[in-house]
Amino acid sequence: MITAILPETILQSDLPSVPAVAIRILNKKLLSKLIQLVSSSFPLPSYKRVINRDGICLLLFCKVSQLDFKFNDCNEIPIDAANYLINLIKCVDQSFSLRDFVLVNVPSTLPLTLQQNATCQWPVSFHPNKALENKISGLNFKDDEKLTVTQRVDSLVKLSNEASMKTGSTVNFAMVVNPITRKVLASASTCNASLLSHAAMRVIDQIAKGQLKTDQTLILETSAEPDVISCNGKRKQELVPCDALHSAKKLKSGKNCNDDYLCTGYHIYFAIEPCLMCTMALVHSRISRIFFGKYREDFGGLAQAKLQEIAALNHSFEVYHVTAD
Repeated sequence: MITAILPETILQSDLPSVPAVAIRILNKKLLSKLIQLVSSSFPLPSYKRVINRDGICLLLFCKVSQLDFKFNDCNEIPIDAANYLINLIKCVDQSFSLRDFVLVNVPSTLPLTLQQNATCQWPVSFHPNKALENKISGLNFKDDEKLTVTQRVDSLVKLSNEASMKTGSTVNFAMVVNPITRKVLASASTCNASLLSHAAMRVIDQIAKGQLKTDQTLILETSAEPDVISCNGKRKQELVPCDALHSAKKLKSGKNCNDDYLCTGYHIYFAIEPCLMCTMALVHSRISRIFFGKYREDFGGLAQAKLQEIAALNHSFEVYHVTAD
């Protein structure tokens, strides 16, 4: 099973609501003028201005937070606030009174998913994000892609379990894949002889070393099964065209992207969720997708720290937790 690691703002089913002021409209001939006046005074883009509720026409006036009046009772509009609003619209109709105003609940933020939109207490303009809905429901991968991803992560988890038992300490495994050619570009395991030699750091280093060999227009692709214990053990290597390695970076543009970051467009697979240091290295290398099999026992960079959700960072990536069905 492939489960997307998504922000809480997407996963929450019910959106928090905030109080707002609405006004009962009896003379619908005045609606257009009232909507124009209210919208210019209290902009609420994407919120539906007029609804019919229990046979009553309601015009959304504003959120309570848009008024400079204190509301002590969540069910009652202060007289001074009502008088202010009446004076605002008396140029259109002078028949409104305090009893025409009601407090309603509106979403504090706009919905991001179909489920959130269905729970809104006041309708808003909403356009479903098909790609996001597919991520939530797990439909963004074809059957053959699911099989490949699951097999890769499962193989890394098995190698990790075996290596961890051998060494007596946790050994993570990482694999970088070009999603266009589906070729494994580099793979590595944790080297316990160095504090910085985590699987992610070592596999990124392999990609970097390979891309530095531009003078020969050839690049090294390492074996998919790295040495478990040795940090610098020799591995079987074969020469592949540099163009094949960079094809994922061309994507839709079709341009030569040799100046791109190390892992632009690539996918990386882990046996275990990477730590904070490694996750930040993946941000800098511009990896596209991360798949991992097991959560970290300590503080991980994806499920706990959720670096992929920090807007201040100049790159993000998709994150998936992979388990056997």
